[in-house]
Formats: sequence, C-alpha cells, structure tokens
Amino acid sequence: FRAMHPELLVRAISGVSPETTAELFRIRARIVSELVAERVLDFLSNNGIGTASGSKILFSKEDRLKIAILALKMGCDIEQISVQLDWKDFEALTSKILRLSGYKTAVHVFFSKPRMEIDVVGTNSKFAIAVDCKHWKNSSLSTLSSYVKKQIERTKILLAKRSNISSAIPIILTLHYNKVRFIEGTPVVPITEFKSFLNGLEDNLSAVYVLYSKSR
Repeated sequence: FRAMHPELLVRAISGVSPETTAELFRIRARIVSELVAERVLDFLSNNGIGTASGSKILFSKEDRLKIAILALKMGCDIEQISVQLDWKDFEALTSKILRLSGYKTAVHVFFSKPRMEIDVVGTNSKFAIAVDCKHWKNSSLSTLSSYVKKQIERTKILLAKRSNISSAIPIILTLHYNKVRFIEGTPVVPITEFKSFLNGLEDNLSAVYVLYSKSR
C-alpha cells in the first residue's frame, strides 16, 4: 500500500461511477494533476478495482467500498472515509461476498407486521444469514449489544415469515473491528473478514448462535 497516499484514495471514492473517463474521474475526485490521477487509477487497477475499456473506465458497484477498505488499511481516518460513502456501497459489497460464497441474496427484506427490515439476507441449502450492516459508527460494546438484540429479533421474525427457511444466523457486519468477535453468540464481523468468516462458518457452527424455525 506504500505507493499511494491515503488522502488520494479517499478522494478517489468520489471519482467512481459505473462508466467514466480518466478526465471525469480526475474532476470528480478533485485531483488537480492529470499525472497524479493516472497514478491513482493505475494503483486501483493493480488492486483489482476498475477496468479500462478503450477510452472508458468501468467500475462495479462494489468498488467504492473496496477503495475505502484500501484507505483504511493505509491508516486513513474512518470519518474522512465515511463522508464519501453511503449504505448502498456497504450492502452491495456484502451481497457480492455472499454470492461468491454460494448464497442467494436479497437486500432490504421488509416485513409489515411487525414493521421491520433486514439489510441483507443470504440463503443456501442449509441455513440463512441475516446481516445488519452497521456502516460507520465505531460503536461501544453496550451499543453493539443493543444492535445484536435487535438483529436477533429480526431474525426470529424472518424465520416466522419465511417457511422455506428452517434456520438462520444473525450477524452484525461492520467496517471497524480487526477481528471477528461474538456478543451473546452473535458474530460481529468486519467486512474485511467476512469472506473468510463465511468460508469457515459450517465448521464452526457450534460457536455461533443459530435460530431455528418453530416448525422444525
């Protein structure tokens, strides 16, 4: 990561759009120098972010958060980054990681009675994962515990409303913590660890709070 100043990466988030050019990227990212903008684009490309297609540069909807994660790893302040992002960026990457791990996904799963919404639900042949994306706040343990209790209740409702789901795991996904932690058996997972967490989940179900349908 040493080849790029984290401040430039934060600016680069603003330059990302589905289809753009080097010049439009430079303007949106508020980078004065064309050479510097080219170096930023090269750095992103070398990290698997953005694809050149003739004179165009193509970005996926997950790329904004991928840039943010790079900037975090390089020591950039979380609050600077959070200003550039919204919940759509977080949920897009969450859904993609679930799909790459073999899950079918749905975002904004809404129920009216009682009125509630789950940010992202991933399902495979064995269970569902109910994800609450806690976007930017560096929360205290007591606040996280409150989030966990609410997500457990949402997951119970998911099981009651969806007869095709026999078991489900509530998860809090964050941008912050360096490693996975558990609160009342519920995983609090940093987005950077989400893929590896999913890969090892079936082998570690005994350590995770799993809810089951009453009809099971």
